[in-house]
Amino acid sequence: MDIDARTLRTFREVTLTGSFTQAARRLGYSQSSVTAQMRALERQVGEPVFERLPNGVRLTRAGTVLCDYARQILTLVGEMETALRRPAANPPRLTVGIVPALAYGQQLARVTHIGRRLLSGVQLALRVMGTAEVHDAFRAGAIDGALVLTVVDAEDPAVRFADQLHTERSDELTEVRLQEVEFIPVTSVGHRRGNLGRQVVIADPDCPSQRWLPEFLRLRCDSPPEIHELGSMAGVRAATQSGLGCAMLPMALAASHQEAGGLRPLPGVPRMRWNASLVLGRSDTRPALDWQNLTETLRQATALSCAVHPGEPGPASPVDVLGDAAPALDPDPSIAS
Repeated sequence: MDIDARTLRTFREVTLTGSFTQAARRLGYSQSSVTAQMRALERQVGEPVFERLPNGVRLTRAGTVLCDYARQILTLVGEMETALRRPAANPPRLTVGIVPALAYGQQLARVTHIGRRLLSGVQLALRVMGTAEVHDAFRAGAIDGALVLTVVDAEDPAVRFADQLHTERSDELTEVRLQEVEFIPVTSVGHRRGNLGRQVVIADPDCPSQRWLPEFLRLRCDSPPEIHELGSMAGVRAATQSGLGCAMLPMALAASHQEAGGLRPLPGVPRMRWNASLVLGRSDTRPALDWQNLTETLRQATALSCAVHPGEPGPASPVDVLGDAAPALDPDPSIAS
């Protein structure tokens, strides 16, 4: 069997995206080129590695076996390429996945600025990906770590993230709790009171911060709300401000300078907190100092996002957080029991 690294990289992208089309877009290939590579791969393997679905593909048994070996091979190829190049021109690279709920502009900027100072000599690459994609990205060797949100009261810190995704109990991942992050339910100032809670805008359906509000409203209202999934917190905020529905926003994003104009707290719905946590692979061979510095980088970045900055309102009251335009939190009969 003679499978080249280029084909294995294409195979890895298809496994990560679940789609030939999306893999082609990420790699800069045509879809027909990706399809041809995967057909050639299946001929070499001797059986299908993907099961074709109406909306994409998923791995077969043979594909799952190949995926594990492809990750190891591509890791070795990457190490070989790095060793053959001059260290000054090719610093070690740390690729970190960040879930959308923590990947808004200010937060990404904080991670980058602090990382430049603490991760000296290391290139930090940030990748925004959905919560459900993180586990697969680890298995494929596409990321070294991930900044995710987990529930605050989980009992076993070693398996909180795996249990949250309803995956197998994974001994390959470990979780480091960094900081509790507060989220506030908001809607637009002009949203009609009778429609409050009927539509919810979310960024990531598998993130606990984004699942919570639809479930809360489903339990408190007569019927489940209509959900609009936008994939980014910037999109969620803009859609909420435009009156599309309500949303659960990080407090720092909702209260950032003048950008909160047009938002008000969602009546009768409490604020909530989740852990910002760093997830790492247990078997990684990188120097311990890299992990310590990465942990400190993300800890400082998330702590800054929770701090009250000069000239910004404090977290004592939702009315204060979102400015004078926000009305008092009188219960809304369509939400409050």
